[in-house]
Amino acid sequence: MKKSTKFLAVSLAISVIIASFSGFTYYDGFGNVYLDSEKKIFDGVTYHEQIGVNGTHGLEHAFFVQADTSSGNVKPMVFNGEVRSMATVGTMAQYAEQQGYKVLAAVNGDLFDTSTGTPKGLVIHNGNIVTSGYAPDRVVAFDSQGKASLQYVNLSYGLKGTLAYDDTSTGVTQKVQAPFSAKIDYYNVPHGAAKGLHLFNRHYSSSTKTAGSCIEVVVDCGSQDNMQLQIGKTVKGTVKSVNVDTHNTPIGDNEVVLSTVSGSATASQLYSMVVGSPVEISVSDNANTGLANATEAMGIYYSLVENGNVVTTGANINPRTAVGIKSDGTVILYAVDGRKTNSKGLNLVELANHMKALGCTYAFNMDGGGSTALYSRLPGKENTAGIKNTPSDGAERKVSNALLFVYKADNGGSSAQNLNLYPSLTLAMPGANVQINSYASNKLFETVSLPGTVGYTVENGNGSITGNGLYTAGDTEGKVNITGTCGDISGTTQVEVVKSNLSITPSVTKLFLNAGQSSDINLSVKSGPIDVVSTDKTFTWTCDQNIGTIDGNGLFKAGSQNAQTGNIYATYNDYKITIPVQVGSMSVDFKDTANHWAKTYIGSLAARGIANGMGGNLYLPDSQLTRAQFLALLAKTLDNVDVSKSSPAGFTDVPASEWYYNYVNWGFENGIVSGMTDTTFEPNANITREQMCIMLCKFATSQQLVLPQKSTGINFTDQSAISPWATNYVNTIVGAGIINGQPEGNFQPQGLATRAQAAKVIYVYLNVRDGITKK
Repeated sequence: MKKSTKFLAVSLAISVIIASFSGFTYYDGFGNVYLDSEKKIFDGVTYHEQIGVNGTHGLEHAFFVQADTSSGNVKPMVFNGEVRSMATVGTMAQYAEQQGYKVLAAVNGDLFDTSTGTPKGLVIHNGNIVTSGYAPDRVVAFDSQGKASLQYVNLSYGLKGTLAYDDTSTGVTQKVQAPFSAKIDYYNVPHGAAKGLHLFNRHYSSSTKTAGSCIEVVVDCGSQDNMQLQIGKTVKGTVKSVNVDTHNTPIGDNEVVLSTVSGSATASQLYSMVVGSPVEISVSDNANTGLANATEAMGIYYSLVENGNVVTTGANINPRTAVGIKSDGTVILYAVDGRKTNSKGLNLVELANHMKALGCTYAFNMDGGGSTALYSRLPGKENTAGIKNTPSDGAERKVSNALLFVYKADNGGSSAQNLNLYPSLTLAMPGANVQINSYASNKLFETVSLPGTVGYTVENGNGSITGNGLYTAGDTEGKVNITGTCGDISGTTQVEVVKSNLSITPSVTKLFLNAGQSSDINLSVKSGPIDVVSTDKTFTWTCDQNIGTIDGNGLFKAGSQNAQTGNIYATYNDYKITIPVQVGSMSVDFKDTANHWAKTYIGSLAARGIANGMGGNLYLPDSQLTRAQFLALLAKTLDNVDVSKSSPAGFTDVPASEWYYNYVNWGFENGIVSGMTDTTFEPNANITREQMCIMLCKFATSQQLVLPQKSTGINFTDQSAISPWATNYVNTIVGAGIINGQPEGNFQPQGLATRAQAAKVIYVYLNVRDGITKK
């Protein structure tokens, strides 16, 4: 049977739930975990996904990578691009690979100034300080052995140089030179209101990017190595030029530039520095914290866990990025989805508790929200790391830095050393089929060709598997290990066979069809929030004899008699689904539709309470339809939906006193509609044909309904007139056969839809949703 409908709701009123399900494992902060998968992706490195239900927020989806960074196999690396440039984590990973590394995993890093890209905290790469950060506090640091630690930042940057000034103490003006020292306030941080003394080098940008009247002193350090700042090291150079009333001075590869605004406390000192005189710049760790041993370091946003204790507060729920350190030194890169998907995100306390539950004795919150991004490479399937979470902005946000796990690119050879089986973990009902696929990788877990045919075995005979890897689940509940063997290499994966504590949702909750029509009914099965692979043959299908017949795959065919009512039944063990059926759809007749082409569509929808008349037993079929009216039609196609419970959308032209107020709120909350502007919806504006396609397509998506495409490559004579943002939606709805073009071959995208046209669209949509086919 073709399965085109999937409903994501954890539970619906029509779902059958025999018992509450507590999840396979409970994690503090996260909740009951229903899917917990793990995949080895490198020596000492594993990739994990967890999907669960938080008792307060609902669905949660987390992704994390655990790595032994002290073994020497994996190198932690903080992205070291220019401070004044921002990039996605994916771009940073590509850059690392261009430098001769292979990226296993990466997450976005520290909070940053979105206008300049400057991170909040200290950044160190290869022992060199990239920036002091604009508000340094604490960092997650890695020493030369890859050991991770939390370090407090208490650094000072000192300047020593030579001043030239006029000495009049003897009564005769003389030019005198004298040494001076000063504190450098910021390193590779843009000018701000503090009017401090700033230092820049090529880690910052190709120029100082300052504005207004500044004094900027260029110091030649002789080489790129000599211009690097390190804790405990003194940078030595020579004054190359003193530039007065200037700004945006170029920075050479071997140079550093001292900069301050004119009139600041240090302006006169920079003004008086002597060209050709020596300069010393030092960095001191005032607290002797051990930060001097750090080869990589990156600022954190909040500390979450210290010495195994939760040390944070905060109730705001957001997508989150975190870095954790376990008691054995293992480091975790972590992300949890929010906003863009059904995953809700976590607050800081919940995040801290989840990191602690994962074994972290130290954990740090990084920049989250729209910045959250986690990359990982899956062995055999991917040669480069790919994004695994869903960014809440809909696309990756450019950020200031990232923490990457890499290894030095080497010739891993073409010899297969590992066999990697996918999917990592699947839930399935007895009798359901799960396709297992195998991929080979070399000693570095890089993709290579399979050396031969893969043979499969199933643990304890719980089910069977073909030579092509098609596993049929057995009847014993629990996890089943499936092993693949190819020559001298082997690998395993798991399928969880589930029989109880399920929620079962039919693709249709009520069925309206005419005599002789058929409906292909599908069942969506879940364990908590997780889809369970099932087959319709697992269920026993019956129906009342007067309404028709149904086969073992859930294909119902209405009988030859109209005006019949009854039920379809699907049973499995103690589960029973009942679907009411009306054969020969009831119809409501309006005075103005008796001879109208849309009479059948209008009458059927009116009988089902979806379409309403306009008073006086009139439907006004050829009147135009408003945006709010079409949205109301969509809402009424659903059972047990209370639109009054939706949160206010906040549109200024949708007052609470209007009939459409709750419908607009419901549509906005479910992503079906958006405003015509940020503050207005225009509920009484007549809906266009392309707007109807957009709304209908988003409605189907909100219901997790995949519209089957009957035709592709559609090209109307006025194709170019379809708005660019509507093209994909129009193609999807037209491809599903729900809306057609005009007889002349055009679509008329900006044409106004009538009430009759809308009735036909909804009628056909319901047939597609309910799998109804003609006689």
